[in-house]
Amino acid sequence: MSGFLWESGHLVWSVFALMVFSGLWLLLSDVVWRLWNTTIVRLAAVMATAWIAGVVLIGLGFYFFSR
Repeated sequence: MSGFLWESGHLVWSVFALMVFSGLWLLLSDVVWRLWNTTIVRLAAVMATAWIAGVVLIGLGFYFFSR
């Protein structure tokens, strides 16, 4: 398997960081949804786009700094 996902029989830090980020992002999305008066479609589109950007930044960070 790729060193990005699995190394020495264990998940690597990149996967753990992505799971933590995703959990915190869901909590943040819930808070924003409860506090702002907006349509769910618009909020979901913005939050999904920002989540994808965060995942890409985490992935690139681990890829370039693990070399």
